Amino acid sequence: MEYFEPKSIGDALSLLSKHGAEAKIIAGGTDVMVDIKFKEEPGSLVNIKKIPGLTGIKENGANLRIGALTTIREIETSDIVREKLPVLWESAHQFASLQVRNTATIGGNICRASPSGETLTPLLVLEANAILAFSDGERSEPFSTFFQGPGKSSAGAKGLLTEIEVPIPPAGSKGVYLKHAVRGAMDIAMVGVAVLLSADGGNVKDVRIGLGAVAPTPVRAPKTEALLRGKPLTAALIKEAGALAASEASPISDQRSSAENRRWIVEALTRRGLAQTWKAATGKEVA
Repeated sequence: MEYFEPKSIGDALSLLSKHGAEAKIIAGGTDVMVDIKFKEEPGSLVNIKKIPGLTGIKENGANLRIGALTTIREIETSDIVREKLPVLWESAHQFASLQVRNTATIGGNICRASPSGETLTPLLVLEANAILAFSDGERSEPFSTFFQGPGKSSAGAKGLLTEIEVPIPPAGSKGVYLKHAVRGAMDIAMVGVAVLLSADGGNVKDVRIGLGAVAPTPVRAPKTEALLRGKPLTAALIKEAGALAASEASPISDQRSSAENRRWIVEALTRRGLAQTWKAATGKEVA
């Protein structure tokens, strides 16, 4: 296995172009090193950790921009993320152990493209964009199309995620990320649900619901969102929304859970997420 430490984005892209699918990018290494130990060794390892300018969290007009090498712990301890993007903060707070959060990067979690990735469903409901570098230039792509299957993304073998651009939700929006796992934060999500909600008087003004670990990629629940918009949030409506969200999932059965159980968990977490965000947005319990 060859090992490289590029000092610039251009150098990294040249290596990826030369080695293609045989190259594996490493940043924090919390996933890659496990793969090398227990699965297979890549032809080459491209360590991008020393490339300058790929870390940090900064507010830029109506957006927050997060460098791809920013650690999960930096996101968790960021006051501006906790204030402006609480749904993303929640996912960072529930991300594995403290030791892993100190090492793992948001870019690595995204590019792993696991359906159960903690930050993925929050980024979907935040309608965030991936900033990608290629040898022929840079492009921005919404995360709604970035994920293409388990372990697959539009970055491909020759692209590099450099930054995440996240629109700051309108004032009054409230968000939550709920995760169900056998060992809590220490385990990967059996199901993850992200909810972002804003209210207008006694009605739901806007709502976005993201589902993780229940389809080949993280997905939104558009039918459930449409059901809720413009209506007062009642216990009966929440119950209907939970059932509809479960029907929009397409989980599989595996060693961690059955598909039927995952649908039940989607329903339960969706109902809980709606109740929590409604109370946070309005100060009132669900009628």
